[in-house]
Amino acid sequence: MRTVRMSETSTKTAARTETLSTFATLNFAGDALAPEKVSAILGVDPTTGYRKGEVYRRSRGHETRGRTGLWHLSTRRIVDSDDLADHLRRLVAVICPEGHGNHISALRELMARDDLEADVSCFWYGSAGAQPPAIPAFAQEVFDRLGATIETDFDTD
Repeated sequence: MRTVRMSETSTKTAARTETLSTFATLNFAGDALAPEKVSAILGVDPTTGYRKGEVYRRSRGHETRGRTGLWHLSTRRIVDSDDLADHLRRLVAVICPEGHGNHISALRELMARDDLEADVSCFWYGSAGAQPPAIPAFAQEVFDRLGATIETDFDTD
């Protein structure tokens, strides 16, 4: 019997084909949140942003009133990859843009002043038997420094 070893590239390709969908979100929330303040620090507009009490459009055009303020950036339509690490890399690049230091101090000051919370949500859906991804150390370290909690929603067929 002959044993065939997969190369690292083949293994990565195989793992990626087991991923059916993945994305990540960066969220800031709080009653005093003003989305434009977060955008001014990060230099990026949110996927969704509104103040507490403001009417905003949800999916399929449904309008609702915000129970708290929210600044939400999703990688769903901006990162074309089925590797969760690529989606987290994009969020890290928003927080710590290359060549521009990082925005962690300014964000932490805003979070403390306006009593805001930050979280990162990771979504991964894979084929039956697929191994869920791990949160890479580079992302964990940046999100920890920000004071953001990491939430995972990992599931398979």
